[in-house]
Amino acid sequence: MKRRLTGCCLTLAAVAAVSFCAHAEYQVTEVDLLASTGQQVNAAGAHLVHADAARNRVIVANSLTSSVTIIDGATDAVTNIPVGSRGLQHLKAAALTIRAKTGHVYLVATGALIIVDPDQGTARTLPTTVQFESVAVDDATGNAFLCGRESEKLGVYSDRTGELTMMPWLETTEELANLNQTPPPPIRRAIAVPNPKAGKPGQIAAFDGMDSTFYLFDARTGKLKKSRKLDLQSGGRWHLAGVNGETGHVYVVTETSKREAIQAAKIDVAGKGDLVVELPKFTEPVGMTYNPRLDQVYIPYDNHPAVHVIDFAAGAELREIALPAYGNDAAAMDLDKGLLYIGSWAHGEVDVVDLATGTFIRPIHGLGIIPHMFAMAFNPANGMLYFPVGASAVNGCFGAAVTRLDPNTGESVKIHTGWAPIDLIEVPQRESFLVFNNEDQFAEVKADGTFTMHGLPHDYPLSAVTGPDEQVYLAYGPHQSYWPVVYIWAARNGVLAIDPEDLSFYDRRIPRQPLEMAMGHDGALYLPQNNWGKEKQFISVVEDGVRYPNINERIELEEEVERETTQRLLRYDPNTRRLLLLRAGEADEDPSILQIIDPATGAVDHRYELAAGVTDLLFDPNQILVTAFGEDKVQNVVRANGTVLDVTTGDGPLAIALAKGRVFVIYHLGSAIEELGGEAGPVKLPFAGNPDNLLVWGDRLVVTIHDAQGLTVVTFDPDAGTFEEVLRDDYPNGDTRFDTGNSAFYMDGQFGDAVFELTSGRVDAQGRLWLTDFLSGRVFIISE
Repeated sequence: MKRRLTGCCLTLAAVAAVSFCAHAEYQVTEVDLLASTGQQVNAAGAHLVHADAARNRVIVANSLTSSVTIIDGATDAVTNIPVGSRGLQHLKAAALTIRAKTGHVYLVATGALIIVDPDQGTARTLPTTVQFESVAVDDATGNAFLCGRESEKLGVYSDRTGELTMMPWLETTEELANLNQTPPPPIRRAIAVPNPKAGKPGQIAAFDGMDSTFYLFDARTGKLKKSRKLDLQSGGRWHLAGVNGETGHVYVVTETSKREAIQAAKIDVAGKGDLVVELPKFTEPVGMTYNPRLDQVYIPYDNHPAVHVIDFAAGAELREIALPAYGNDAAAMDLDKGLLYIGSWAHGEVDVVDLATGTFIRPIHGLGIIPHMFAMAFNPANGMLYFPVGASAVNGCFGAAVTRLDPNTGESVKIHTGWAPIDLIEVPQRESFLVFNNEDQFAEVKADGTFTMHGLPHDYPLSAVTGPDEQVYLAYGPHQSYWPVVYIWAARNGVLAIDPEDLSFYDRRIPRQPLEMAMGHDGALYLPQNNWGKEKQFISVVEDGVRYPNINERIELEEEVERETTQRLLRYDPNTRRLLLLRAGEADEDPSILQIIDPATGAVDHRYELAAGVTDLLFDPNQILVTAFGEDKVQNVVRANGTVLDVTTGDGPLAIALAKGRVFVIYHLGSAIEELGGEAGPVKLPFAGNPDNLLVWGDRLVVTIHDAQGLTVVTFDPDAGTFEEVLRDDYPNGDTRFDTGNSAFYMDGQFGDAVFELTSGRVDAQGRLWLTDFLSGRVFIISE
């Protein structure tokens, strides 16, 4: 991979590390942790999987990195291909398709259509002015059609010209929004209907569930051939179960806005007659699957221990198959063996159903499946199932791995796709740093760049702090492990203590994911935790280095929260011995809330309604400063009288820091830095990209800047108002913006779920600055 390292260079005898001097004033040691996976391109946040059986490979779309992963079905070998945009985690299987003739992959990503050639390892990124949700490709021509609720036009890609055009189609649009529950499938869907004559252009069918209309397009020209109304209830949510290319039928399942499954339909593309079946209104249908050999549709349910069978070959007969529990999300089918596999999060298992007899056979336990893991693919070429355990579309997308399951033996293997460092912490007595990735490992890194890799007992590290007796406290886990009425058996949230002497573990489970932790003056650890639906706020307490959290001793607050993942920031003020808890609003436009809490009594001393979209907090004895990314302002809460002062800022204030007694803020979208109250005004960054972190290193400020092609780290002299480049690391980052809403509940002002900064920085006891880069999988150790 091409790299640009400015200044003099010196190679060290270290594992996967190189030291270089980017400027005469600085020495930089680079540690490439991604290299431990054998990859040059990182892949994290797997959220969609499709099998290409003809080539015995599995395609994975990622939402935390701008890359597409190719897994070899024979060897488990991973190839990551850089692309220009991240997969949007809220989208379903409709966002990815494979052209059977060539193996080319078509992916609807965030604001783009990505076309990947796995054989050549190349990709094209075609930006779209709207967010599409569904893509279909005609196998004969390679032409692709895109649609979604946000666009009244149809996107049409011509394989001959390589251009994407917008074709007039409908009149209405609807915002793509999270409904605080399972994200909706595409209510507008493009569907490839192949021509039974080999090599001949097929047709592109499309439905608009907003008004129950079915359309048919010529796949070669894109022209509309005909349209007609369907005898299906409009609105709600529409699911595609499958297509029978030989008979020319499309199979659809619909539900109401209240999540009740109401109809299943066999739609005749030729318009000669549809068959509609009324359903018994079970709630939250997910993972619909069509069996062309038996002409049956299968409907699992998130809220019911059952799968419905609609047998169209038997006159549209409706039958029910009992399953062990609710929480049935993902589904895949082995046509040759006549087996249906259903992922169930209630017990973290895959349930096996015999389709010939219509009976449940057995569960496959111990797979760690968590709520709303919708992605599952069966690869007929090797008989294996593939799924990303951390792909929880409504609650977050975590990790950097895909699970391969042999359904015959129950043996599962984790296939690591990358190494994304999410946090680091110094262990002075070992003269090292522990660097944690977002999957299941940490590296102990020495100042010379050498490192040792270690496994963790549980998945999805989040953040680390120093606890009592110099223990390292590591928060881990996905969005939830406890629903108000039942434990989610396979999901694990907790606080892992790591002994600095021998790096052994002491594990303490907690019921929800904490986004941040704060250490009190007396060694108590405080953790605000995600809610599940509407419930009262609470803060869990880990009292010391020995005791487990006690639910009776948690801090319960009177306010209710409903939108999950909003409790972003927690700080402990040692002067007042108070907790500062900052959360975003229930909707993007709602005010953020700052609570000042006495942890000894649980009382809220002060409550402030602030601007929308808060991202950072800075305080001293006189004031509390908050950046409002959503409203382009910094707010100053004056402690003496509780007054809130507004300071209008540049575009996208993201991070704030104090240097030389002065306050500075970076503008992520405006690409500038400014001293609040200073006379100079915003100072534009003379570097490409968007700044995403602001750190204090001695008497200078450090700004980290990511663009599509790499990372730039610069120092800023507050007195002279000048920048100095410390390093430039070339790497195909792709999308690095914080304003895409590509996270649970479309939260703005963050990069991804539990990823609030792309670089984490710490200054060690010798004054060296340590930086991690989430996207490239690298650590940089900078000294003067």
